[in-house]
Amino acid sequence: MTGHPFKDACRRRALPTISLYTLDEALLASYDPDYQRDDEQVVHAADAGEAAGRLTGPVRAVVPTTEPSVEIGDRLGELLGVPGNPAVTASARRSKAAMRRHAVESGIRVPAFEAVSRDRVAEAATRIGVPAIAKPQRGAGSHGVTILRGPPDVGDLPAHDLFGRANEEWLVEEYVRGREVAVNCFSQDGRHRVLDMWEYRQPGSADYDQPYWDLVQLGPDDPDWSAAERFVLEALDAYQVRLGPSHTEIKTDAAGPCLMELASRLPGAHMTDHWLLHSTIRPYDDTLGAYLGEDTELLSRDLGFDAALGICCLRNDDRPGVLTELAGLDEVRLMPGVDAVYPCVTPGDFVPLTRDLGSLTAFVLVHGRDAAEVDAMLRTVRQNVRLELK
Repeated sequence: MTGHPFKDACRRRALPTISLYTLDEALLASYDPDYQRDDEQVVHAADAGEAAGRLTGPVRAVVPTTEPSVEIGDRLGELLGVPGNPAVTASARRSKAAMRRHAVESGIRVPAFEAVSRDRVAEAATRIGVPAIAKPQRGAGSHGVTILRGPPDVGDLPAHDLFGRANEEWLVEEYVRGREVAVNCFSQDGRHRVLDMWEYRQPGSADYDQPYWDLVQLGPDDPDWSAAERFVLEALDAYQVRLGPSHTEIKTDAAGPCLMELASRLPGAHMTDHWLLHSTIRPYDDTLGAYLGEDTELLSRDLGFDAALGICCLRNDDRPGVLTELAGLDEVRLMPGVDAVYPCVTPGDFVPLTRDLGSLTAFVLVHGRDAAEVDAMLRTVRQNVRLELK
């Protein structure tokens, strides 16, 4: 949310930075009370025009670092005449309804959908058919995403999105069953390369609205790789993604790939931490280089993955309560094959039921020689960690 890894990349080049914050200051402080540490120059602005008016001196690059900043960043970059993605499709890469409409116009498969106000969500779900799924227009991390089973019950839909803005419009769409895969790419001058793909795995076969359980990196020999690659590269062209990282989520069923979301940004859920440990990808330095107009060679160089990778997303599926201990996490941290542990809660915190990325209890990054070894590591982690609540 605060762009610190990108600022570090700038410092490695001795480049001065301007921290342009597009979110509410109180919200930023809730994520990191010291979010302005080491900032050289700070600008707060809600849109690109306002930001452009507050900047002083020459600007060489505008680098979006969060979901909300992508749209403003593209528009600002165009105003300043620096490398970036076209502002004309910026909204379609951020607003879920605009994204769906653009897909239909471009011949990209998406679920049947309607964009409606909150009080019309139930009606839309009835027309589309249940199960349906409701999503805040400009949310992220599955925050507020809710599966609607008939007859639709929308009483728990949140009034505000992850970034504190009112959820005035909702996307209601057909629930697509199938394998969910994230495809991470990098683009330069409108040319694209798939960096890797990750499968979102669930503990069972039931329909879901919270995708985070086990994330497992797929290999190019996966049976769905080729179709997913073709589909996503076509989608990147349709959305005019020309520069930098992108993260596209699809579901694949008997009819083939179906677009869930396309975002011109780096992936979350600590995938980039795995890249830093097990590949030659330098996500922040490479992205910065691309936005500076440099050839990063990321489209041609050996990515150097040296292991099969997985991420265990620890959830609270039991009951809400106050955390006394994430028992076993310290022991897991020392296991061979465990790369990193990122707790999201500490003793004394209130822990709600997990509904999204932001209410997970911990991430555990693992690696192995092959997919079977990664699967075994993920099982071992779950067998050894207990969420103790009071």
